[in-house]
Amino acid sequence: MTDRLPPEWDYANHLERAVHCAQDLGKGDWRAIVERSSFYPPVVPCAAGLLYTLFPSDRAAAQTVMLLFLGVGMALTYLLGRDESGSTAGVAAAWIFGSAPFVVYVALRFQLDLPLAVTVALGLLALSRTERFTRTGASLLAGAVFAVGMLVKPPFAAYLLGPIVLVLALERSRRAVRNAVLALLVTATLSLPWYGPRLFGLPMQIANRAVKNAALEDKPPTFTSAALAYYPTWIVPELGAVAVLLLVAGLLVAAVRRRAFVLVAFVVPFALFMLVRNKDVRYTLPLLPAAAVLGGMALGELPARARTVGLGVLALVGAVQVSAVAWGVPPAVMLPVLDVPLTFESAPRRQDWRQRDVLRAIAADSGGRQVTVSVVPNFGLFSVSNFRYYALRDGLPFDFVRAWNDDPIGIDYVVLKTGAIGPAWTAAKVERTTAQFTRDPALARVYPVIGEFQLPDGSTATLRGRRVPEGVTATPEWLARALETAMARQLGAVARDVDKLAIRIEHDAEIVRGRVKRVELSAEAATVGELRRPDAATLRVRRLRFVADDVLINPFSLETDQKAVLLDVGRLRLEHADVSGDDLQTFLSGLKAFRRSRVRLTNDALYFTARQPGADVSALVRVVPGADRPFALEVQRAAVGWIPLPSALVNWVVRHYDPTPRMKRRLPFPVEIARVTVSEQAVRIGE
Repeated sequence: MTDRLPPEWDYANHLERAVHCAQDLGKGDWRAIVERSSFYPPVVPCAAGLLYTLFPSDRAAAQTVMLLFLGVGMALTYLLGRDESGSTAGVAAAWIFGSAPFVVYVALRFQLDLPLAVTVALGLLALSRTERFTRTGASLLAGAVFAVGMLVKPPFAAYLLGPIVLVLALERSRRAVRNAVLALLVTATLSLPWYGPRLFGLPMQIANRAVKNAALEDKPPTFTSAALAYYPTWIVPELGAVAVLLLVAGLLVAAVRRRAFVLVAFVVPFALFMLVRNKDVRYTLPLLPAAAVLGGMALGELPARARTVGLGVLALVGAVQVSAVAWGVPPAVMLPVLDVPLTFESAPRRQDWRQRDVLRAIAADSGGRQVTVSVVPNFGLFSVSNFRYYALRDGLPFDFVRAWNDDPIGIDYVVLKTGAIGPAWTAAKVERTTAQFTRDPALARVYPVIGEFQLPDGSTATLRGRRVPEGVTATPEWLARALETAMARQLGAVARDVDKLAIRIEHDAEIVRGRVKRVELSAEAATVGELRRPDAATLRVRRLRFVADDVLINPFSLETDQKAVLLDVGRLRLEHADVSGDDLQTFLSGLKAFRRSRVRLTNDALYFTARQPGADVSALVRVVPGADRPFALEVQRAAVGWIPLPSALVNWVVRHYDPTPRMKRRLPFPVEIARVTVSEQAVRIGE
């Protein structure tokens, strides 16, 4: 029976990256491989991408990679168990790991957590073979293994930190310290191509995922009973009930036998993740090799006949767990008191969630041209992630975005869903966007329904396409005056203290279909920013002039509500703007990430200083033309304190923090700016 369920969220994102990597490998574009993701390294997706060039299916290639990792993980767990307590313990440990319900569940999905668990097991084995860092060759090899782990997923270091500290504490010799330093140098050198450009931004991303995202997802605070009980409770279905009993016994055996290595390898990261507010069963999956070894150690302490019986029981229980997860036989039951399932369940399902049907409808309606599609729901089996993945698989030139905030600018098609729409922390935005089509008849009129699709959960997916019909009764001249008045009124959302505002509308009879040839907006001075946000940073700009060509508005909103609803822009160009050095400094001080930064204007450059504990970071930053974006940043004369930094290295790093590529990706229409010049008085755009 073939499983037809679409991949969910990260699962879809990783499969998408595998397809991208296969394409990059085919073109030999190594730079794209390294730069494509800001948080997840490319090793695992590109392993699947490499197989995809040989296999007819990317999902078959991805599944093959997962099964290979599962097999290698069982072999490594066996070696760890054998080294700790003999071959019987090794066999038991390998089977405990390979048949653990969550391991089987994840092995059926293309996620990075199983490969991470395997590289953690490999790292522990390599570390043990260094004999407390007394063997130089083995230490260098361990450093290479650590680099592979870091290139699988950044949290790798958290699982090895405790064992490394333990080994150094037990040895306490200069030779051990020297070899450990050499190992870490090897790790840093091999992982630098990917981590180097992300060195400054990655810690903030990790912190956001651990704290900010946890708050958004309404996870309980760390030192509450619910938070502290999360991992001790979920380890039962994660590892298996019988294996958990062996794990508890193994912890006691390791403590009595003074087998500190495997004890620390499990207990320290387990305690660490208990103290992180953002919790997920996936985060403790890399601990299962060590947990399995501890369980194997407990079994290895039994008398010979009891060991044989124990192995037989493990084999039977493991087979039942594999069947329960992979085929749903026997079905999962809830455990009393713990209120968690006995196993995870991932039986194949033939349900068709119709993504391909929706995409075919868009392709037929659009004629196959490049369009932007807003997938409003964030339901796991029906979200922007799996739509984007299927479109890439099918070679469709579609761009995908989530639900919008204000107006559907630049959106050609909208996909909606009734019923379940996704997690609670995204539901409000999804509901607000969906409700616009009921609350605003003018919006529904320019996005008529062009298809409906019944989904397996009993809900209905609706496809709407943008097309402005006839029906406006107002004259073109009246619409132009109404548009000018509405723009001036609505400008308060992004600008205040506007001096000498001027708006010019160039139009013809097509304005009744929402088409405006040109909109010119100018002001002697204005304070701009996201003024709806109470803490928004604002920038005072003088001699401001924008020109927008080929503008599409909703004429029905303009006629009935005198409201300017922007639907699309052919091109927006910033013709002129002046920003003084003092105003630029005020703006930077309003940005959380730059509150300790200082900027000073010089001839043709900005002298930027980031104040921090210890030595400040300073650099000369030039604004240069960008080949594929409005402008680019070029750094010269960068230094930490009085120590100069190589310009090539700095620009390599800065390239990943330059906001202009992200601006280009996020803007729903083409944006250009006139030539930028810098003097000691102001940053000037345009002549």
